[in-house]
Amino acid sequence: MGDSLQDQLRSLGLAQGRRAAEQRKQQPSRKAKRQGQNKGSKSAEELSLDQAYALREREERRQAERARQQKLEEDRRRRELNKAIREIVSAGRQNREEAEIARNFMFNGRIRKVYVTAEQQQALSMNELGIVYLAGSYHLLGPDSLEAVRQISAKHVVDLSLAAGDDDHEHPVPDDLIW
Repeated sequence: MGDSLQDQLRSLGLAQGRRAAEQRKQQPSRKAKRQGQNKGSKSAEELSLDQAYALREREERRQAERARQQKLEEDRRRRELNKAIREIVSAGRQNREEAEIARNFMFNGRIRKVYVTAEQQQALSMNELGIVYLAGSYHLLGPDSLEAVRQISAKHVVDLSLAAGDDDHEHPVPDDLIW
């Protein structure tokens, strides 16, 4: 009974002696052996796989940088375009504060609204005035200013002629229908 727990386990064969423990510490572990074997026997396929991952990562970085540069360039072009349109709009804008008549129109697939006077509404109907979209607002412009904006960017000019023509094309009246 005077034996220590360690001595009892050694006698049962469940524990190793001090020498065996020291020898085990000096020997490399199984994991270290496996890593050593892998280092010495890496095949060309494993190297190419590592290289492939590195190449893919580099290409993804290049694409991300290219996309960033492209976005910056588009933003710069948009700012220049808006600046040029803003100059034309500020010189020829005909919106009035006292306008109370709401003029509805289609723009980018949605119904929009601009307030006009009775004279401006009549001029819009006769295509003597036009509407330009800029920075969330709609501006009434004369034909010269409207054409200048159209030369810079046609997508900023509201096409009022489509509003009346769309109904006829959407629901054509058959030829054989008699009223």
